[in-house]
Amino acid sequence: MKTVKRIAMIYKQVGTCGGIPRDAELLDASFKEWGYEPFILTEQDLGTGPERKAALAAILKKEHVDLVIEHDAYEEEKLLADISAARETGVKIVVFWHSVFSWMVASGRDDTKRISDILTRADAVIALSPTDEAYFRMIGCKALFIPTIDDDRMRHFIRQDHPHRIVWIGRFVGLKRPLDAVKTAEKVRETVPDAELEMLGDGDAPARRKINRYLSSRPALKAAVHLRGYVKDVDPYLKSAGIGLVTSKFEGYPHSIIEMKMASLPVVSYAMPYLVTLKDNSGAIQVPQGDVDAAASEIVKLFADKEECARQGKLARESYEEICSFDQRGAYERLFADLGKPNGESSLLSIDSSAARNVMAVFAEHVQMGFLTIKERLGELDAGKSRRGLVGLVGRLLMKVGRRLVRP
Repeated sequence: MKTVKRIAMIYKQVGTCGGIPRDAELLDASFKEWGYEPFILTEQDLGTGPERKAALAAILKKEHVDLVIEHDAYEEEKLLADISAARETGVKIVVFWHSVFSWMVASGRDDTKRISDILTRADAVIALSPTDEAYFRMIGCKALFIPTIDDDRMRHFIRQDHPHRIVWIGRFVGLKRPLDAVKTAEKVRETVPDAELEMLGDGDAPARRKINRYLSSRPALKAAVHLRGYVKDVDPYLKSAGIGLVTSKFEGYPHSIIEMKMASLPVVSYAMPYLVTLKDNSGAIQVPQGDVDAAASEIVKLFADKEECARQGKLARESYEEICSFDQRGAYERLFADLGKPNGESSLLSIDSSAARNVMAVFAEHVQMGFLTIKERLGELDAGKSRRGLVGLVGRLLMKVGRRLVRP
């Protein structure tokens, strides 16, 4: 592309909490700082039905848009409409994918295949992890990893200690498993009786009811678990905490982890090895998914060893600074420059064997979690059918990977 100036960013909605509105705010400000002219579109502007394609096409023409960055890519009809509108008006469209594997397991094999096929019609994909970048390149998309970066609000904060206070930040929804955080705190208090848990976030009523029911019969635990609801200014809680806790099945935007590290907090998290924010020796300790006992054990060990807790907190802060050293502007400029190149000249399609192996390892892990979820929801018979379907999907991907790796 010769020039990119006017950028339309499409979101489902921009609410008051969660990673997506935070990303919209940060990305909008960054693009403006870099000299671009971004603006945000949501379902309120475009609709969700047959009118969507025409509505978007009209806006692209009226606003003289040079590029569309699509952040609402999880529903087939809307994604097709947006790609079609961009094609019709001659505008390039890039899809910002927030977490391929989490969406795959949540939505199932058929939706994954359909959406993956649609994504190959976009001009490029932005991924939030190197693993996702490699996956999209495998299926034939131009793709580039651009991490989440939060402004350093703690640059003048010097952590003096790590009190027995655990902080958890997220939405109260099933995939974040907030009740696991409560159960982890309960286990920790068996050894560290003055431990407290600060839970910042809001979400669906069923998740909150589960927690309230669990706490109602445990008065001592209830007094130590503080449900703060949605909190816009999380900094005081980060500064007064000793350890950060993450109980998610999957993470797209890892804002909470980044903020914990920003505040020099060690992070104990369920394993998500595809996230750069949780890599080894970065102040993050990963335990097996869903293992409350293991999470509690690691927190107890940190609380018992002040020097190790401080060391992990220092590593966490260094990890935050490393993440923020990523040249985000340079990455977007590289992406924009590549959009006009034919595939044969693009640097956004290459992949090496180590990246491919990593994709398959993470893919297999997520499929296994998918099997367990299916068993819980549908029982053994339907689980067997879905297992065969998911194995078939893995097999097709393996063959595609093999073909990519043997090409010169």
